[in-house]
Amino acid sequence: MPISLDCMLCLTRQSLEAARFATDDEAKHAAVFKQTLDIVREKGFSVIPPLLAQEIQRIIRRETVNADPYTAQKQESNELMLALADSLRERIRQAHDPIRAAVQTAIAGNSIDYAVRGDWNKETLRQAFENALQAPINGSVKLFAEGLKHAKQVLYLLDNCGEIVCDQIMIEEIKRHYPHLSVIAAVRGSAVLNDAVLADAESIGLHKTVPVITNGNDAVGTVLEQCSREFMNVFHQSDVIIAKGLANYETLVEYDRTHLPQTVYYLFKAKCAFIAKYAGVSLGDAVLQTRFVPTSPSAGQ
Repeated sequence: MPISLDCMLCLTRQSLEAARFATDDEAKHAAVFKQTLDIVREKGFSVIPPLLAQEIQRIIRRETVNADPYTAQKQESNELMLALADSLRERIRQAHDPIRAAVQTAIAGNSIDYAVRGDWNKETLRQAFENALQAPINGSVKLFAEGLKHAKQVLYLLDNCGEIVCDQIMIEEIKRHYPHLSVIAAVRGSAVLNDAVLADAESIGLHKTVPVITNGNDAVGTVLEQCSREFMNVFHQSDVIIAKGLANYETLVEYDRTHLPQTVYYLFKAKCAFIAKYAGVSLGDAVLQTRFVPTSPSAGQ
């Protein structure tokens, strides 16, 4: 997808916030900010936003000598959502349509995003999540459920910390309703923004629910050319992809059927006006968008 002027402003803001998370050294803040402006000026109009963000985040880690600037924020958001997990599971089990409730919960988790705003605290995190739980779903849960019914293997591409607790709950519900399905979860290969890496997934016990692999790189989203051989083997074996979050959407929509032949379900909160317009939804929508490849004669009905 293209990049907008607003994307460049947002990425510049992110760089300074991340630098301040990483260190108190104002000289390093200035070094990061200057290099960010340079890279935005040099490549801002020639690459998609996630690739520009990847380069900026590498600058931050290098200049601040901090391999994971969002460590504290990731831990806090995971802890908050773990405290709510049992009540969320009960809410889903008591729902008239548990799969719809699980999808709504998973998308609500995507509200927790330090790339969009850096001033979260426990109260704003909780309030944003509770508000998101009330949002109607823009998309067909029926089509999603039918696709899972006919699938064999699902690759679930994870996004942010905190959010991954909601994904774990949704995966549990998928496995409960579709016991024939093989589900594999994938995290980033190394730290970038507040995205989940393997240690984050293991800290919430996700590896006890499903196998968890990494994509093998520090891309913001899923850039197939940068992914590891292990990840690509699983990717090619999976007939359904569940892609969580804006970055996974921004990167995967770049691929045609040759490189991405699977049915893809994009689940995200439309937190960005530019992406909302591109996706054909309204700002703030809870989005379930389907790129559908029928797997049986009845799957497209």
